[in-house]
Amino acid sequence: MTWSQVDRDELLIRSGKDPFVRFATSHELVAVAGPHGWACASPWRPGSCHWGGAAVVGPDAPADAETAALRAIALAAPDLALEWFSTEDGRELALPPAYLGTGSGRWSFMWCERTAAAVDPAGLSAQGLELVELADDADADLLDAFGRTHGEDPYMGFPGHGFASLWLAARDEVGQIVAVGALHELGSGMPHLAGLVVRPELRGQGIGALLTEALTARAVQEAGVSTLSVFSSNAGAIRLYERLGYATAHRFLTRELSRAGHPA
Repeated sequence: MTWSQVDRDELLIRSGKDPFVRFATSHELVAVAGPHGWACASPWRPGSCHWGGAAVVGPDAPADAETAALRAIALAAPDLALEWFSTEDGRELALPPAYLGTGSGRWSFMWCERTAAAVDPAGLSAQGLELVELADDADADLLDAFGRTHGEDPYMGFPGHGFASLWLAARDEVGQIVAVGALHELGSGMPHLAGLVVRPELRGQGIGALLTEALTARAVQEAGVSTLSVFSSNAGAIRLYERLGYATAHRFLTRELSRAGHPA
């Protein structure tokens, strides 16, 4: 299969304005297209940071189509340090000699362009909760401690790293935070939902859904779209996002990468 290098405008056409291309890639991308599909690499974060990529091909594509696409990208940008590369789940991928695989995961990329959600859902006040904004820098320690204690360690909301354009928290009557979530800015400039954590003893009461609703509404209000990535196995979360107006663009098998000869 022959892959030809294309720019972002051409890639949008060749991909049928694919949501991943539209919302998660910038004009800095390195992209190729061919008769069976397309592939690209683009900075995930602003400032040309944390490059990742994806290949999407049709069902009639050769088994090595994505392998050839990644090699074409690596040839076009030999100094590029990709940190991850995705294919549709179930597709094969052999890495170019310049890269080593350091792990993998199955993720769904979702997007929402229309929402009837409220920026400040009334359901929060009905539960005695107040929605407040927190600062990525000044409140970084508070956010990180909350995320690590009640969610994951390390906390993938990355407070204090400059990734978040907005932090929202739900706070109870005595001022205690019960849930937090963020909108990160992608390298494309689009918002990406991240870092949602609810105190374990309060889960199942709809607080996470209401906070997600508020973050989504703010993103769509300000940028016309909200995007997110979620583990493909998290059926409950995916159902929630679908109720809020999200659709799944891709179910990716994502390979984590490092350059050969460099520490992971």
